Amino acid sequence: MVPPARPHPRDPLAVDAVRAVLRTAGATGSVVVVDRTSSTSQDVLAGLATRPDAWPDRSVLVADHQAGGRGRRGRTWTTPARAALTFSVVLRPGDGVPADRWGWLPLLAGSAVVEAVEEVTGLRAGLKWPNDVLVDTGGEELPGWGTRRKVVGILGDLAMVPEGRAAVVGIGVNVDQTAAELPVPTATSLALTGGRADRTLLLAAVVRHLLDVDARWRAARGDVAAAGLDARVTAVCTTLGQPVRVELPGERVLEGVARALAADGSLEVVDGTGRLHTVPAGDVHHLRATR
Repeated sequence: MVPPARPHPRDPLAVDAVRAVLRTAGATGSVVVVDRTSSTSQDVLAGLATRPDAWPDRSVLVADHQAGGRGRRGRTWTTPARAALTFSVVLRPGDGVPADRWGWLPLLAGSAVVEAVEEVTGLRAGLKWPNDVLVDTGGEELPGWGTRRKVVGILGDLAMVPEGRAAVVGIGVNVDQTAAELPVPTATSLALTGGRADRTLLLAAVVRHLLDVDARWRAARGDVAAAGLDARVTAVCTTLGQPVRVELPGERVLEGVARALAADGSLEVVDGTGRLHTVPAGDVHHLRATR
């Protein structure tokens, strides 16, 4: 059977337009747009290791097609050509933010993406701890997900540069995939949920929101409470208040209620005996549909 024709073409990114909107959004470092790469974050990390001066603070690498993206815990993240928005942002605050406050970056990036998606598409989005952005499809309920599905993945990497630490925030947004093109049933795309968006406009919005959050984070030397950023994350985090099952390193499992975010961004979970557990890393499954 011949598949039905797509209702619209998947146009390539217009390089000059992408560069212009990123400059307006606050990308003051290098702005590089490539047709195809395996992983934008891997490319930037390699660049920071060999030529850190080529990737100054607030640089952005955008790929029209990312063929071998990475997810958390070594998972792969692949999409059809031009169906997704894939890019990485370099943040180099130097010693302006103490090392013990960097754990908030994936959460801060997640809140920025939620705000950008809502602004551009009108969809209601939420952050599943620590760094998945979900939208409600209103469709079939899946265990651990309810009717929500993943539409954005965020991955944070650290690199050492001459002035200290640098962060590379990799972001992948499912923009235009059809149901048949999604790799897992827990994923969706903006188009499938009624939020069709121009990739260039969405890119500009995400980078603008991310750099705004980054500026506030730096101004407070990473103190998210002083900057009001902890409240911003809490407001969009759909995991909080939910019964959860957390898959921990070493094949351990924790079940309880996600109570709050700890001072370092870890997830606080209260188990059935009332004991409080602080989870710095793990895969979270919601045990009932989120509100």
